[in-house]
Parts: sequence; structure tokens; C-alpha cells
Amino acid sequence: MAQPRCYIQGLARYQETLPSMAIDPYASCPGGTGKKVKFCCPDLVGDLEQLDRLIEGDQISAALEQVKRLAEKHPKRACLMATQLKLELATKQVAEAAATSRGFLEAFPDNPLALGHAAVSEAIAGNLLESAATFDKAREAAGQEVSPDLVRIAATLVQAAAQAGHIGFAQGIVEWMIDKSLGTAEDRRVLAAVVGSAGVAPALRTKIHFEEPPADSPWRPEFEIALAHARGWRLLKALTAFRSLKSVAGESPALFTNIAAVCEMLARPVEASEAWAKIAGMKGTAADDAVEASGRAMALETEADEDRSPQVRYAITRGPLAAAEAAAGGIELLEDKLRHDSRFEPAPFDRSTWVARGAAPPRSVWRVFDAAGDAAAPGRLVASLLLFGKQTDREAEAVLQGFAPDLAAARQIVEAVLGLSLAAPASQDGLPSITPTNWLLSSQFRMKPPAMPTAPIPAGEESPLDKLLDEQRSLLWKRFIDLWPDTALPELLGKTPREALKTPQGARRVEALVSEGEATSRQPDASAAWTALRGPLGLKPPQPIEAARPLDEVPPLRWHRVTLAKLDLDQLRGLFLTAMDAGFDLAAERAAEAILARADTAPEDRWEAWSFLEARATSSVKRLEIIGHLRELSKELKVSDGMIDIAELRIRLQRGDQADIMRLLEHLRRDHSRDQRVLEALAEVLVEAGVDLSALAGQGMPAAAAGGMPAAA
Repeated sequence: MAQPRCYIQGLARYQETLPSMAIDPYASCPGGTGKKVKFCCPDLVGDLEQLDRLIEGDQISAALEQVKRLAEKHPKRACLMATQLKLELATKQVAEAAATSRGFLEAFPDNPLALGHAAVSEAIAGNLLESAATFDKAREAAGQEVSPDLVRIAATLVQAAAQAGHIGFAQGIVEWMIDKSLGTAEDRRVLAAVVGSAGVAPALRTKIHFEEPPADSPWRPEFEIALAHARGWRLLKALTAFRSLKSVAGESPALFTNIAAVCEMLARPVEASEAWAKIAGMKGTAADDAVEASGRAMALETEADEDRSPQVRYAITRGPLAAAEAAAGGIELLEDKLRHDSRFEPAPFDRSTWVARGAAPPRSVWRVFDAAGDAAAPGRLVASLLLFGKQTDREAEAVLQGFAPDLAAARQIVEAVLGLSLAAPASQDGLPSITPTNWLLSSQFRMKPPAMPTAPIPAGEESPLDKLLDEQRSLLWKRFIDLWPDTALPELLGKTPREALKTPQGARRVEALVSEGEATSRQPDASAAWTALRGPLGLKPPQPIEAARPLDEVPPLRWHRVTLAKLDLDQLRGLFLTAMDAGFDLAAERAAEAILARADTAPEDRWEAWSFLEARATSSVKRLEIIGHLRELSKELKVSDGMIDIAELRIRLQRGDQADIMRLLEHLRRDHSRDQRVLEALAEVLVEAGVDLSALAGQGMPAAAAGGMPAAA
């Protein structure tokens, strides 16, 4: 049976939990009993030291056999059961580890280490809700005496929860470790990075703090008891206590905020989503708060069920080629027919990949476009066509695959050109799917390749590639803006944005989707497209926000609306760096521009701002302009300009600016031939440009002796 995706990372983390130091008789028992080894299992000190020597010598299998023999001789010893469990996980004996974990917990139901190991076993099995509840019990049982083993278990669970998409569970453990100063600062930083790299939805990037009850509420004492449990990391008890208040405080935003926050940390996305939806619908909730609560509810619905309907599913149709081959004179003539039809384009593929998995590779693969691809009607990529020749165990056939909405158009084209009939297989199980929004955002068009320039491109003029990419983006965003308002979306519970706008709940959800797209799109044209949707949908433009301390006073999804002119430099710098790190790119862009507009900014701040804007720019002309500013700053800051040369070289290669390419290569050879970081980046750029570095090295070029630099000639 295939293991869940957290399996490998869980085992990797568990290998770090193996004992690696001599046993101290006065140290805490490695089985989590809370007693000293001398008083818990004095008769096993020598055996534990022998196990430690085997593990230090990387004799894991021998150590596992030894601990099994000891466990038979000394049953129900916590130190032996804990060690056996870790060794089984380290050797990837998952089923055996699960059985050992169950026995450990049955023998020691209140042991924090037994509970922690059980939480990991549940996580490896993909049962994150049970894992979160069990780890909460382990955390409570440990109290203030948290063992290093339980800290390492917590780190394992952070990785497992992040990979499984339960961001609240993972983030909650990191916050607990920070609150209790567990592990090193570097450990906590790495784990926070693990959570961030898991792809946190924009709506979930806002940190939620526990709310206090209203001062005059009659149920304040009970609320404060629940709040004390939550702040003491007794989350199951806190959730029970908060739930009990629903009958008397059913319209309290503070109550449902706390329920939602606790549920997120206990991997209960459905209940958390319901709590946020409840807050969004309350009469006293401000409009912006209601929109963001709706966005959080939608993100948690997705966390609970990634494949909510409607989804755009990948589909396959196939048909025999025998009749078509006979009519056309063979498969070669069929391929020639495709080659001369502008709606088809041959696609490269790796035959070795097919052979490696024991499958016969196709004779050829073709991209299928819904139009000819001329200037008047650029074709959109709708499917892939695979042609298989006759094999020993199968007849020649054509296989057409693509996303279901596109496949109907592609099928008509292929059947007409090849003269065959395609049909869907009986089962389409196991094929991937994406959300309708991502399907629209993945549109690709067949553009007419630009003519090679006959003369150098004048400085300040867009290259043919710039123009091609601009046209591609223009077609993509036009189609997106035209179709998205009338596309049924899972985030809107199967309704289209236009339909959803007819109800207050639906309108809040639409506003949340558009706002998140505006605030977090990686490129400015994408952000502008989301903003452009406001017109056809009738959404009002968001109002500017005045705030002296935006990081403290304004939620992240509204940072791009903050009026920046009145901010002091420290606040502006903090907003820029935080927004950039958290992925709120529109706010970061506006803050970067505000930093550059001020006369009192330090060179380091201008460097950061220009670097961000260079990465966000879509035009080579704009990027070269920004690189010019960075080059001037490098002189002021007295730093190497080697990586600036690399950034400019990449753009010059794309533009075909030969004179500048030669200039940059000579400058790199002369000034940076001993900088390994620059040389590695140069090799990457040259490979991107199609330069065969291994062939150059084989020719023994003079530059090989100078750190691998290609000769300017």
C-alpha cells in the first residue's frame, strides 16, 4: 500500500531521534516515565549502553534485534519499547512500528512519550485529526518537563502536518515551541520555514490571537477558564469549554474566533470553517473583517477536502488506428498529415521514461490547438495526441488527453483529421484534477514566432520576445476576465461568481477571492487582472486605509491599501520586508516604490527595493533599467557586481544583444573568474540559453583553465 506523503519526511526526522550519547544513570528515562534511569530500570543500564554503542556505530539492524530480545526478556519496559519503536521507524518498518506504538500506549496510557509516538503513527497513517488530539494529550501529560524526545516528535509532526496541508496544526506546534522556548532558535526557525514552504493559502497567513470576552458578559468566568486552557496549550479542554458556551454566547465573535483558532490547531478544518463563516455572517462584523473571515472559511474548506466539486478533471479518449492507417496509407502518412495541419505541432518527449516503467513509448506526440494559430486567431492548446504503432500485445491506436472542457473540441479536430472515432475508457479513475480558476490560469496559446532581428535591438526598445510574451499574457488575461465570472467554482459552493453575488454570503466569498488575487499575485499583470474583474462583477474598488503602524493595526490582506506617504521610514521598511517575505506582493511593490521615492532612505533599503522590483518586472527594458540602478548601488555599497552581471547576462541573452553579451562575459572573466557562486550562476544561465557546457569542456577551451569561463570569442 502506498504510504502518505508525510511518510518519508517523518522517517527522516525520526532517524534524528535515535540516542547518540552514553547512558547517564541519573538522566531521565528514555521511555518518558519521568523517573531517573537509576530508579526506573537500573538492571538495564548496561544493556542500554550496549544499544547506544550499536547505534553510534550505525548498526541499526543489530540494535533492533538486540532491543527485541531485551523486550521479550523484560516486557513492558518503557525505555525498551520507546527505543524499539524509534529503530523500527528508522528502518522503515511502518507496520511493526504501529504495532509497537499501540502496545506502548496500552502499557503506559499517560506517558507523554507513548502518546507522542502514537501521534506520529497516526500522522504517518494520514490520520491528522487523531494525531493532533493525541499530541495535545502528550503535551498536557508532559506539563513543564518536556523531554528532548517529545520536542523531536513535535518537529516530526510539524513536517507531517505541513505536507498534509494542515497548516494550523503545524503552525500551532511551532508556536508552542516558541512559547516554551523548546529546541534551539535555529530549530524553530527551520520549522517555521517548513510551514511557510508548504504553500500557505493567503487567507491563512494572518495570525489569529485568542480573544478576551466582553467585560460585562455574564459568562465571562467560564470564558476565562476556557481561555486559560487555550493559552496553556490544553487545546482539547479549551475546545470543550468554548463549545459549552454556545448556548449562552451564540452571537459572540470572540467565542467563535477562539473556537476557530483552536480547531485549526487541532486539525479540525470543517469546524474551524463553520466558525469563521458564522463570524462573517454576524451583524456587528465589519465589512472587511467579514470578507476575510469568509476567505479563511473557504481556505479551510479546501484543507478539509482538496477535491471539492466542481473540479476540472483530466480525461482520456482513445481509438484504433487500423482503419485510418489503411485509408491514409500507413501511420507515417498520418503523421505527415498532422505535420501539415497548423492545428497540430510535434512535441518532444523522453522515450527512456516510458521504457523505464515497462511501457511501450508512442511513435510521436502532438500538441493540439483549437485554431490555426495565425495573427487573427491564435490557437489555444487544448490537448495532447499520442500515436502508438502496432505492438505485440496491442493494436496501433491514438490516445487523446487533456482537461475535460477542452477535450470535446480537440476530439472533433482529431477525428476529422485522422478519420477515426475516439471513445473514453470505461474508467477515468486516478487522473488528476485542478480547480476551475487554475484551469483558466493555465491557458497556453500558440503564438507566431518572432522574426530574428536583422540589426541590434536599440536600447530602450522591447525585444521580439518581450512582445511575444506580452501578447501571450494579454490573451491569457482576456480569456480569464471573460470566463471567470461565469465559471462555477468550488469556493463558491458550485455557483458562478455572478450567481454568488446575489446573496450576502456569496458576495463576501467573491470579494475574498478577488482581494486575495489582487494582494498575492506574483506578477503585476496578474494582480491587475484580478482588479479588472471588479468592473464586470460590479464590485466596488477597495478604499485606502490610514494607519501609522500598519503591521500592528492592519491585517496582511489589506496592506496594499495602506496610505504610505505618511508612514515613517521604519514602518515603511518593516511593511516592505514583511509583505515581501509573506507573499503579499502588491503591498511589497507599493512599499518598494514608496521607499525609492524618499530622499532619506539608506542605500541598503534602495538595494532591497530595486531587487524586488526587478524580479517582479515583466519587460526586459524595465529590468535592464533597474539593473542599472543596482549597479550604481553596488559601487556605493562596495559590493561585488558579479551577480548583477549574471542577471543582466540572462536578459541580454534573451534579447540577443550580442555586443553586450560579449562585454559581460569579458567582465565576468576579468573580475569574477575566482568567485565560485558567480561561476555556478553563470553555468546555470548558459545552460538555460542552450550552451552545452560539457561539449565546451571536451574541446579544451582556454577558458576551462580559468574557472570554466567560456572564451569571449
